[in-house]
Amino acid sequence: MCRFILCVGWLAVVGAAVADEPKAEARTRAIAKAMETFAGRWEIVSVKPVGATKDARRLVFDTGGTYSARDQDGKELWAGTFEIDPTTTPNVWDHRSHDAKRTGADVLGIYELKGDTLRVACVVGEWKGKEWAGKPRPKAIDPKEADVVIELKRVR
Repeated sequence: MCRFILCVGWLAVVGAAVADEPKAEARTRAIAKAMETFAGRWEIVSVKPVGATKDARRLVFDTGGTYSARDQDGKELWAGTFEIDPTTTPNVWDHRSHDAKRTGADVLGIYELKGDTLRVACVVGEWKGKEWAGKPRPKAIDPKEADVVIELKRVR
């Protein structure tokens, strides 16, 4: 009887693992598709608070998960890496500059992408071990919940 119970338990665990596999693949496909849509050059239309992006006038994202901030003349001001997850609500957009990686700083954010308009809200903090030290990730694109809110338009 004990073996029977162990076999049933083992089948339940294996069945759950196999059932999760298609979900993981679907999530991976959704992220890859979203990266294609997210990638490109984006003009900064508005920033709250004003000046939070310093001299940056454009953000450039690629499908490999890297980005750069550029000034009015196209000169790179800083660069880094980012991840998005369109399978969450709200959609997740986390990023960190190469300089921030050295100090453990990070930016947790969310995004809304509708056509050629991208809106993001972020909080700045750092990881202390596995604990986040900073405001919680925003739940809405709202300056009251975020350190920075940016609206961007796709450059065609």
